[in-house]
Amino acid sequence: MQKEDLNFFRKWFWNYVDDFSSADSFIYDNIGMKIEHTTKVCENIVLLAKSETVGEEGCRLAETIALFHDLGRFEQFTKYKTFKDSDSENHALLGIKILKRKGILSRLSRNEKSLILKAVEYHNLKEIPGCIIDSKELLFYSKLIRDADKLDILRLISENYDEGGKVRNPALDIYLPDTTGCTESIIKDILNNRMADIKDVKNLNDLKLLRLSWIFDINFQATFSILKESVVKVYLILQIGQTDTKYV
Repeated sequence: MQKEDLNFFRKWFWNYVDDFSSADSFIYDNIGMKIEHTTKVCENIVLLAKSETVGEEGCRLAETIALFHDLGRFEQFTKYKTFKDSDSENHALLGIKILKRKGILSRLSRNEKSLILKAVEYHNLKEIPGCIIDSKELLFYSKLIRDADKLDILRLISENYDEGGKVRNPALDIYLPDTTGCTESIIKDILNNRMADIKDVKNLNDLKLLRLSWIFDINFQATFSILKESVVKVYLILQIGQTDTKYV
């Protein structure tokens, strides 16, 4: 991938998201949040790629994956007013449909195009499919986008919880009730060093624990270093509260 390819993708992305400007403040704010998220994930993935001594062309490929990883979010939220895939559409697959419909990746080689589409497809799965274990390049870039994405989601939610008495964003909390207790299966997953399953999430405490369990799906030392510096996981644990220890 050449520098002019990445510049083309950046320009196209900004033109595309401009079409989702809305007079509805709820949509406007959340579209803006996703634009900022995409920008941060692009920064994260390049940082991680460089830490793995990836060359300039590889960094451009990584940034393109990050640029398009949440492309489906804009149409999803405008149409459904939610980021919860189970209540709307799988945003990764929706993004792939948009990329294919628009023919945006046609300027790239078949291998680059396939790698980008697959990495986007896998970025929001609970686990990377075992069938790609022999495809070292795809596995590497899939791990990159998953780490870069998680880093910024943790930033977003920690800032959301840090609002104190202010009203938090219900779309970011996927409209879950703020009740006491935690689901037993999620606790068991964490105690067994596994990521929790979104299907088991019943309230905000569960959602916080689910996001904490992402620590079991971190792939690069640089990601751990960034998490350690931000102390996000410690902050979220404190937010669950000492009185919310019973199961629901």
